[in-house]
Amino acid sequence: MSKWHYRVTEDAEQDLLRIEEYVSTYADADFVDKLDDMFLAAFDALCDNPFVHPEYQFSPPTRTLRAYRSVNVYRYKVFYWVDGNVVEIYRILHLVSDFTRRYF
Repeated sequence: MSKWHYRVTEDAEQDLLRIEEYVSTYADADFVDKLDDMFLAAFDALCDNPFVHPEYQFSPPTRTLRAYRSVNVYRYKVFYWVDGNVVEIYRILHLVSDFTRRYF
């Protein structure tokens, strides 16, 4: 059993809902389910070793309150931080997003 567990923030939950809604406009329900499974598998894998991914380096002058890490899933980047034994899933954004504009 892993010493870490994950928690999904409300913002990340909303991100997932928007992603599902968007992907369902061009893919069938089976693919949307598969995408959900990919996200859950990534979250579970983070609990095995959340430090496997380096801290995300934002372009100056962006400063953040936490040391965010990220992992890519399909066309999305999952931002998270580690707090004690919790992997906090913070946001899930499209890879071509300007991450510094309004999310951090």
